[in-house]
Amino acid sequence: MHMVEGQRKVKLYTGSYNAPVVTGDGSVYLGKGKGIQVFWFDEEEGKLEAFESYPDVKNASWMAFSPNGRTLYAVNELDDYEDTKGGALSALSVDENGRLSLQNCLPVMGAAPCHVDCGPGGGHVFTANYNGGSLSSFVTGEDGCLKVMDCQISYQLKEDRPEGCNQVRQEKSHVHSASVFRGHLWVADLGTDEISVYKLDESGRIMGGREGGVPKACHVVKLPAGSGPRSLAFRENGHIYVSCELSDEIGILHWEGSRILLEGFVSCTPEKGDGGERNFPGGILLSKDGNYLYAGNRGHDSIAVFDAGGSGLPKCIQWISSGGKNPRGFQLSPSERWLLGANQNSDNLVVFRRNKETGTLTEHARYDVGAVVCLVFLR
Repeated sequence: MHMVEGQRKVKLYTGSYNAPVVTGDGSVYLGKGKGIQVFWFDEEEGKLEAFESYPDVKNASWMAFSPNGRTLYAVNELDDYEDTKGGALSALSVDENGRLSLQNCLPVMGAAPCHVDCGPGGGHVFTANYNGGSLSSFVTGEDGCLKVMDCQISYQLKEDRPEGCNQVRQEKSHVHSASVFRGHLWVADLGTDEISVYKLDESGRIMGGREGGVPKACHVVKLPAGSGPRSLAFRENGHIYVSCELSDEIGILHWEGSRILLEGFVSCTPEKGDGGERNFPGGILLSKDGNYLYAGNRGHDSIAVFDAGGSGLPKCIQWISSGGKNPRGFQLSPSERWLLGANQNSDNLVVFRRNKETGTLTEHARYDVGAVVCLVFLR
């Protein structure tokens, strides 16, 4: 049965690298993952128990459930799926026991898709294609299957690049996430230091005037050169948090009516210029009440906890070891009594007990799980 409020054991779905992929620095990585793995998670004791695995799903580096929870969408972060010079998107049906079966898989026509999200009502699904520098939009059927790609938007660098850009990592557009919030699609481009915002209709179709058949953004947020925007977290009061992978910061935006204002930045690590290993913030997430913000630090190998409930910029109240190397993905359990983190390079999942009053974390348990990079609970 699907989880109901107060249920003790809930299903956790993890995605991992199990096929070669070209990384941000141009090297090829082959992880020890098992595709998608499903676990029971005990909300009382904070324990994981293996349930099922689906090794045929390749490089499921990001996953998202449809609004009704009956379909799981997983990107296949590949550079050449079936000779298309790009990756793919898989739609998997979820039965009443939480088991998965592949419905279909379509090419995204862009290399290394690394993020997926669903439009309002579940009628469309969007992928961010990192090495392809593009966004792909798919129409879905009533059963959740992928019907057709109805739109693709490609992004380009400006010829007059500002001083401060990262010449290695920002050599071209790198679309890192495509997130839906309040009927809009927010596309973060690490390569161009921009966040493009598109209005969606009720079915999830991208709206707006079209130039050459391509939708035009209703907002474009320009961040300082060398920021490298990656992931977004949204608060109902209009605050939007963006992890800036290349500048080791979190940017804070405020959406007011027709304006999106940049309020400032906070550091993701405690010290700057100490000669230590460089840090590249990855995933970020908010507690349901919006009071606490969590950021994964790759390099510093920690999770940063911020108090975001007061006035002004968020304030870091804790840095805690991630319990491994390269913390990529993490997720709060449905009860929010626990935070689970995935350390890609040390092949483990770490369970942290969370104090709901203070937002702080305490390590609780570690589990050996190969190359896991994303986690999602069945709600």
